[in-house]
Amino acid sequence: MNCDLGSNLVLARGLLRLFKLAVIDGHRGVADQLLCALERLARSDPGCEPILDHAHLWSVGGHAGAARLRTPGPGPQ
Repeated sequence: MNCDLGSNLVLARGLLRLFKLAVIDGHRGVADQLLCALERLARSDPGCEPILDHAHLWSVGGHAGAARLRTPGPGPQ
């Protein structure tokens, strides 16, 4: 991937937010595809691994409600 790190982090945060929304709304198939996209992005850019880790942790217990949709890291949410 020939993107700069900032672009990849913005993309990873967006994928994470969509992943959380899909889980909350019960769209498990969509959530799985978004998680796969995050995994691919993290493989191509290790700087995105913390966001992938957040998605995995969130999916196993951190999705108590929409108040937890904030994604990690600086930047627009």
